[in-house]
Amino acid sequence: MQLYPSITPYNDFHLSVGEGHQLHVQECGNPNGLPVIICHGGPGFGLNRDNCRFFDPTRYRIILYSQRGCGLSTPHQVSKNATDHLIEDLNYLRQSLGIDKLSLCGASWGATLCLLYAIKYHQHVTGLILRGTFLGAHADFQWLYGPNGAAAQFYPELYQDFSQGQPDVKSILAFYKQHLYGDDQISTSHYAKQWCQWEAVLSQGKQSPQWALSCPQQGLIMARLMVHFFIANCFIDENYIVKNGHNLHNIPMWFIHGRHDLVCRFSAVQQFAKQLNAQLFVLDEIGHGVDNNVYLSAVRRAADLMSIKLSRNKCKD
Repeated sequence: MQLYPSITPYNDFHLSVGEGHQLHVQECGNPNGLPVIICHGGPGFGLNRDNCRFFDPTRYRIILYSQRGCGLSTPHQVSKNATDHLIEDLNYLRQSLGIDKLSLCGASWGATLCLLYAIKYHQHVTGLILRGTFLGAHADFQWLYGPNGAAAQFYPELYQDFSQGQPDVKSILAFYKQHLYGDDQISTSHYAKQWCQWEAVLSQGKQSPQWALSCPQQGLIMARLMVHFFIANCFIDENYIVKNGHNLHNIPMWFIHGRHDLVCRFSAVQQFAKQLNAQLFVLDEIGHGVDNNVYLSAVRRAADLMSIKLSRNKCKD
């Protein structure tokens, strides 16, 4: 199954959300179509235009944006930048575009944000497509950064470099928080590179010669944002998403997850999808990265199924 063709945005602008922050926003597809907002991963990656290609541009009004502090959103800073800010930014974006009800699509941290938004503003959410979902629980951080986590067990020699001799997740995050700031640009760039290389290995199964980024400054921004959010447990209570799953029961949703995902635990997502009676596409022999035809086809299939379901529901209304 091929993706839809690349399209040019019909609207490209910055939206002021207060406290000095402006979000970079793009709209593509059919202005009168089913509205869907795409939430990128990271935190800190910024919007990716190719994510439009999962959605039929004749059926969907496709909205991409970069969250606070990353991509072409300004300024690039972590102050006034927490999960509650991102949820309210997303709600303000919806309101500013004159949308009452919309669908959300997110990958990894983007899926986390979609779920958090839907828990709080479920009355405005008509559907969710969630890829490689990160649930933000203590066990998820252990899986990703802990010495006994899956990532450390698969790549022990690389984990030794990444962990910098620190004994646990809390110490690792504190170490990077300390070393990603300072006046020595060579030093901060070095530790940003260490952080981003670890992310690239877990997501893609290989080290990126350019540490998965075209610009070292972008890598520093991403590393700082990820550490900022993760050292605060994503600014949510332990197991918050699963405990509040009752708010999601009436929302059609599709989970898409690689069984061999080293970034986000499949077992936790499988249990959560079962709890919600949601659709779950399990991708065998696939990891976290979307750079393969199996993953790409699964996401497009979910988007097509959602458009059919939403169109039928609209006809009933």
